[in-house]
Amino acid sequence: MKTHTIKLCLAVAIVGTCFSHQASATIINDNYQGASSVKSNSSSYGDVIGSTTNFQINYMDVSISGNILSVSIDTTFGGKGDNGLFSSITYGNGIGYGDLFLSSAWTPCLTTACSSPYVTDDNANGTVWSYGFSLDNRYGVENTTHNGTLYSLDAGNNATNALLSNDFLNTSVFNYRNGQEVAVDTSSTTVTAVGSGTWNTTVNKVNFEIDLTGTALANSSNIALHWGMTCANDTIEGEYSVPEPATLGLLALGLIGMGASKRKNA
Repeated sequence: MKTHTIKLCLAVAIVGTCFSHQASATIINDNYQGASSVKSNSSSYGDVIGSTTNFQINYMDVSISGNILSVSIDTTFGGKGDNGLFSSITYGNGIGYGDLFLSSAWTPCLTTACSSPYVTDDNANGTVWSYGFSLDNRYGVENTTHNGTLYSLDAGNNATNALLSNDFLNTSVFNYRNGQEVAVDTSSTTVTAVGSGTWNTTVNKVNFEIDLTGTALANSSNIALHWGMTCANDTIEGEYSVPEPATLGLLALGLIGMGASKRKNA
């Protein structure tokens, strides 16, 4: 009887470990450009508009443990959201950190075929984001933990749910990537707070920890992501595949069933 109890406890522990998300990190490189603004007769500005020293995004590091989604974005903009960059054309605030947009599927360009670097993708024809993590203060100082709110985006289109990069700039002359969703429109009646999390920045990093409990993403096999600073001079999109529970978990379930059967027959 004692041996059966020990085996059962071990199996329960294995199941708890294997069936909670304990995924290794996945690197999503910035292979996404997105549609670029065009001023006068100029052509596409390429991946980064303006200084790469300020706006380059290299990759995002994504993992999930239990229902906590962790995202770390490697970008030269890390630590600069409180520097007041270009404050004269950003309503006095400078360029800030954008919100993180999430969905269960990544569908760049939607109805039109396109491939990396997705140069025709924007808010109107790209992935319709179903969740957005809104920052409490997008101009927050670095090396400080800040709070954020996870919103369900219910309108079925990005224009109603989100603020675009052009909403944060007060000039039509400045070169920036317009038409990109960069913040949850928290004043919209189509967004609903469903969770919370934290975020922080360091030099060259913007980091998020988001609780997905109670959302459709908590049980999703894929999580699509989109992020950019408020001017969207560089943006990154991609998809994270949540690993399947380990086979060891299925074995543990079998051990539990065997243990229960033996106790019943004892």
